[in-house]
Amino acid sequence: MIDKETEKKFLEAEKYRAERKFEKAIDIFNAILKQFPKLPPALHNLAICYTELKKIEEAEKCYIKCLEIKPVSILSVNNLGKLYYNTGQFKKALPILEKSLLMKEDQETVIEVFAQCLFELNLTKAVDTFCVRALKKFPQNKNLKTFYGKNLLRLNRHNEGQKYLNESTGMIEFGEKDFKID
Repeated sequence: MIDKETEKKFLEAEKYRAERKFEKAIDIFNAILKQFPKLPPALHNLAICYTELKKIEEAEKCYIKCLEIKPVSILSVNNLGKLYYNTGQFKKALPILEKSLLMKEDQETVIEVFAQCLFELNLTKAVDTFCVRALKKFPQNKNLKTFYGKNLLRLNRHNEGQKYLNESTGMIEFGEKDFKID
């Protein structure tokens, strides 16, 4: 447990983070971690600050350390997966997002990001299988329909692909151009 003084410092750091004064927040979180090196909330919030400052390696280290201490932190798992996804590290994101879905399977946003990672890596069979399963859970999800439709086009299943793209956006993609379907 942390003492009242540390709790006060933590709240101050949180305030700075919320105000987007990340450098100040980082200084305070680091000071807290010198006294309590295994405090997951401080590590997690430090990672968020580093992410906002585009200090990706530092953010990654904080999330990983946080997960070593508290492996069941779905928030840290999701944020690490999001960090990898947002930096185009789709191969690294997949096992993290998969872990998140094993922890809690009905996370629609995580499912969308997982599908997009598969799509970006051009894993057409995996996209096909995953999207079919995901669309059973979330049949109205336009992002899933878009990835599935585009993937079907990649698999030369054009009629099906066009159907899903039309359902998701009202548009069909041909190369770099979009055409409205009436």
